Amino acid sequence: MLYLPMFLRGMGMMILFIAFGVYAVEDMNPKLMIYNAFFLITCRSVIAPALSSAFFNNMLYRLQLRDMAILSENMRLDNPLAAQQYNQSLNNALAQGHSMTDAVQLATNSFYTILQSQSLLLALKTIIGYVLIFAIVVMVISRFTPFHKTLKVEIVKTGEDMV
Repeated sequence: MLYLPMFLRGMGMMILFIAFGVYAVEDMNPKLMIYNAFFLITCRSVIAPALSSAFFNNMLYRLQLRDMAILSENMRLDNPLAAQQYNQSLNNALAQGHSMTDAVQLATNSFYTILQSQSLLLALKTIIGYVLIFAIVVMVISRFTPFHKTLKVEIVKTGEDMV
């Protein structure tokens, strides 16, 4: 099991929740704190996951269809790699005792399954690339944005402390 990515994700979410909460209530009137807490919890735990899940599922579906069309353009029997994969599936189905019609159907389904899994991997790779680029842009912007007030505290020298 991948414990390190799960740990890093949990730490990132925890840091994000705490930092955003502290930033949001920095100069807020204490009477408005409960309303702000409700707004933060609603947006962070209900609205944002639903919208992002819908967006990424739709994006995954569209990219998978696009990549399936691109991959299937060259999957003909005059392509040696495609022909080898199809013939291997066909011969396996015939060796298992299926009729020729059933063997052709099984080989076609096997070929379709391979194309579908490859298009899913390509779509996921594209989405992860977009998310990575977006994260880098947000990181650069947030690095140079002053989010909170800088409190300058004067250091008072009182002699030799803790000698």
